[in-house]
Amino acid sequence: MIQRSARSYGCRGEAVSPGGPLAPDLTRATTFAYETAERLRAVGAGEATGEFYPRYGHPAGRLFESLVAELEGADGAVSFSSGMAALFAVFCTFARAGEAVAISRYVYGGVEAIAVKDLPRFGIEVRRFDPFKPGDLDRALAGPVRLVHIETPTNPLSRVVDLEAVARRVRQAGALVSVDATFVPPPLQRPLSHGADLVVHSATKVLGGHSDALGGVVSGRHELLEQLEGFRRRTGAILGPDAAWLLARSLATLELRARQASDNALRLAVFLDGLRERGSKVVRVHYPGLPHHPDHEAARRYLDGFGFMMAIEVAGGLPEAIRVYDRFRVAARAVSLGGVHTLASLPLQTSHAMLTQEERREAGIADGLIRLSIGIERYEDLENDLREALEA
Repeated sequence: MIQRSARSYGCRGEAVSPGGPLAPDLTRATTFAYETAERLRAVGAGEATGEFYPRYGHPAGRLFESLVAELEGADGAVSFSSGMAALFAVFCTFARAGEAVAISRYVYGGVEAIAVKDLPRFGIEVRRFDPFKPGDLDRALAGPVRLVHIETPTNPLSRVVDLEAVARRVRQAGALVSVDATFVPPPLQRPLSHGADLVVHSATKVLGGHSDALGGVVSGRHELLEQLEGFRRRTGAILGPDAAWLLARSLATLELRARQASDNALRLAVFLDGLRERGSKVVRVHYPGLPHHPDHEAARRYLDGFGFMMAIEVAGGLPEAIRVYDRFRVAARAVSLGGVHTLASLPLQTSHAMLTQEERREAGIADGLIRLSIGIERYEDLENDLREALEA
């Protein structure tokens, strides 16, 4: 019989095993039989060990959650079927009709859609603020707020928020802080250690790292996670066993992959910035490891490595960006990020396509912007690919 933990999500410290197979078993069963009515009742009530129903939790999911909790330094973690399901759960769990949430202006396009289309129709007021504009958060907190949500580093320009300053101000207002940290995973970034209450990841990205599993995960304190797990159970947005198994497998190489990709990205950023200085088609390089990046000092404070995400702005707007983009031979033209392969996308046509031209202008997203998720390929191959695409 597989033991079911007291909670339906993974807790810190549960993943360590002194022996047995080095690869965990995978249970796909959707129901479990018991010898008596009393035994089934006791398992369902959490009074006895055993599995009940996978929408309430399952072994592969709890293994993945416990591994993430260890990485984040959290009490535990709750996994979801996707990163968007995780983010939606955070908003709907901690804010009710008639209450307000404050959401940074620099968020992924999917979160933007939730803020505009969904939360208002559920009666949740959405206040927007610029975390890089002095006093703007104070304005958003002028009335009662239940939750403040930020993304750091941001998509697609890799802006790095002064998390401790935000957390301190939000705590004074009696609200919670949730952080989407998908761009930089643990151990390169740990928002909980800087005052965040919840940290969210699209596990599809660098946590999985092999472009073969969809998922999301939220880490934090038990009293918050228990509420999130209840929402997950009611809505059915649980991570499936197969995806959970793949994600747990990938975490063993997370730091190796993330650091190699970050090393590649830093070298490429320096190379591309050199092209910019020599008057090439590159007019701007957005990477927090560069000294002239507006948040370089914040990145040095909050990140252990500058991450694998960057963006370059090409002179000539979207038409020229497309010409450069279509000449890539190593970088794959694809959405998503954080895999072992370098991926390139055009935010104007993908992650931020739903924004108006004015909204993109305010967010600093130029028409000629190309976003790059740097992989772990041989560095020389990546440099040559970008040079040839830009100089052709």
